[in-house]
Amino acid sequence: MNVERFARRQMLDVTAFNGRHILRYLQVTQRWRWMGTAAGVTAMPLTMTTSSFSVSPYFPVTGWLLGAVAGEIAFGRAIGRIRRPLGMRLVPPALMTVWVICAAISCGMALSTVARSYSQEVGIGQRLGAVATLAAVAVVLTMVGELHRRALPAGPADLVGAELATRSRSARSLTAAGAAVALWTSMNALPEQVTSDLNVVGLPIVFGLPILAWFKGGDPWQVSTSGKRRIWGRSAVSMALAGATLCFGLSVEAPEPDGDHRAVQPERIGSTAQPFRYARMDPQSRTWVLLGQGERLLVDRAATRLPGDDRRAPFAISGDGRRIVYLDEETHHLVLHDLSKRDDPRELTGPLSGAAPEVTLSRDGRYVSVGAEMIDTATGARLRLSGVGRVLGLGPGGVVATTGRRALPGAPDTELLTIDLQGTVRTRVPYDPTLEALSTPDGQELAVVTGDEVLTMDPGTGKIRGRAKLRLPGHYGAPEALSWAEDGRLLVRIIPMDEEKDAYHLVDRRTGKARPVADMPDGLDAAVFGRFQ
Repeated sequence: MNVERFARRQMLDVTAFNGRHILRYLQVTQRWRWMGTAAGVTAMPLTMTTSSFSVSPYFPVTGWLLGAVAGEIAFGRAIGRIRRPLGMRLVPPALMTVWVICAAISCGMALSTVARSYSQEVGIGQRLGAVATLAAVAVVLTMVGELHRRALPAGPADLVGAELATRSRSARSLTAAGAAVALWTSMNALPEQVTSDLNVVGLPIVFGLPILAWFKGGDPWQVSTSGKRRIWGRSAVSMALAGATLCFGLSVEAPEPDGDHRAVQPERIGSTAQPFRYARMDPQSRTWVLLGQGERLLVDRAATRLPGDDRRAPFAISGDGRRIVYLDEETHHLVLHDLSKRDDPRELTGPLSGAAPEVTLSRDGRYVSVGAEMIDTATGARLRLSGVGRVLGLGPGGVVATTGRRALPGAPDTELLTIDLQGTVRTRVPYDPTLEALSTPDGQELAVVTGDEVLTMDPGTGKIRGRAKLRLPGHYGAPEALSWAEDGRLLVRIIPMDEEKDAYHLVDRRTGKARPVADMPDGLDAAVFGRFQ
């Protein structure tokens, strides 16, 4: 855009005094906007796959918006500020109305995802979409607010007019692009089945409002004084839209996992011989559900949240998938339930209050650790594990534990302990509490997974016995060690770079070779795992 076109759109007279200011502004902002657009266009092929090819304006427009923000910062306006607005209207009323509508709908979508994450399983993509939406709205509001509040430079009237015109162009560009980016990003905060089912009512909103904002941003407009006006009407509309969108988002329920799951009445849980692979929170009944090969059982008495707290209630499955420990919804007792028997659940503790202890089961479910106490379910014997902060594993060979809990770098010194079934400490060695280690079912080794390796550690000496390079698809961050398969392989979860790749893999800790678990559904953030083959 040259100076003449700028002057025509801003309805401004260019003079010898303000021409240099306008020219410098256009050079700086145009450079950054084109750089941002080029980066967005470059990012488009990175999201395409062989099975999904589509051309979307999302990345170019997002890059253009980021370039506009960077250009505004690079232009370096006067640093002096005032506490109250200048009283100037930089954005046309029609464009501001469209921006308010888009921002209200986008924030409603994002906040509904945040609220749903407390009661349903919400995927990482939806969480990132919600955060990005709120960030986009916040950035636009902050930048436009600064343009309205920053002190004007001292000088002749034509120079001040040029400064206001450049601010108006920046504010209009930010609101027009921000409306599109915020609205399109908020679509990523909703489940895929909702975004794919947009009807004739949703499409004009998703695409019509950004197009209208873009055209309104290019209309001729001259900065004027805002005067005293009531903002209650626009605020009420935006709050109503945000509230309605929030209610719509909260009504969305997570899809059930793929597979043939047969719903069974809770009374039949205690008589099944089915070993279960994992358990997850059911978004509809808001209780725990056990899932196995073609079977789905609701644990109707299992609490999902702690009493009077928003944190997740304890729930664990034995490695053979036949015993569970959970917090009773009515009594608040921690109970053990053998799924192969008809007996009522056995109470392990009294009513829990405050922080809930960590619960660990041995592979066969005979031994249960509740915090620093170990219980032999066959004899009922209880053993207090003195000095233990966290149990990493337990079984017929004893207990592997640490003297501290999970910690960040720089935490106090922690020791790794091996303890026999009588409570005697066998070994005590220094231990890094930042490690995410998982004990083998026999307690003979610890497995530690890093970003590119799987290590095996001797719990008695703390020394590394072996290391192997992980042979996993491209992923973000370090894999998460979850459980052990029957053949001794380690179940891990990754965040794959390619959305078509599986998230769950069984890893051979000796060689690093991995096999994907293709029948596992996505979005199991709150799951616990039992028997795998």
